[in-house]
Amino acid sequence: MTTVSVLQQRWHTTAAPLLPEPDVTWQQLASHYSEPHRHYHTLDHVAACLNWLDQYHHIVEDPICLELALWAHDIIYDPRASDNEARSADWFTQQFADSSLTDAQRDRVHTLILATIHPHPPTDGDMALLQDIDLSILGADSELYDRYEEWIRLEYNFVPEEAFRKGRSAVLRSFLEQDAIYHTSELSERLEASARDNLSQALGKLSEG
Repeated sequence: MTTVSVLQQRWHTTAAPLLPEPDVTWQQLASHYSEPHRHYHTLDHVAACLNWLDQYHHIVEDPICLELALWAHDIIYDPRASDNEARSADWFTQQFADSSLTDAQRDRVHTLILATIHPHPPTDGDMALLQDIDLSILGADSELYDRYEEWIRLEYNFVPEEAFRKGRSAVLRSFLEQDAIYHTSELSERLEASARDNLSQALGKLSEG
């Protein structure tokens, strides 16, 4: 099965029962994540995030809110904009306004999506796991991480090389300067060391240009 078909099946299991017109919302979601300017922030990224969630489902307090936040956290992605997280959170709120979620659940998902602004210290365990999952790519094996950097460069292909190197270096350095990139013990043990290695290697390559 393709990533799209697997995700669509999961959508109909998890989100569809909550919505009056789940197919309409799914089409909007799939369309956004398939925009031509995206190379990393795609449905593959959503699938990877949900896979991490499945691995650590046992430590999640509110599975439905956390899963919905992962579905929607990058629904709006314009590399030229600085308010993607806020617009993604608002998209979720609008799409699920007539859902069977409670007001408290909708507000919770909205808050979780906003927490994917990094660095933004988590205030509870689910938020910490969400942030860690969103940044899991930083601790990937070196080959996948290198591809990730290539995808990000493609998403910012409108930025001149020198400006990109300067801006990207600042972003990567900001992660390295944090006391801890990952907030949960589970992902920290698995990814912290490799993430720091990947970031250091990437910074070195950016400085070579």
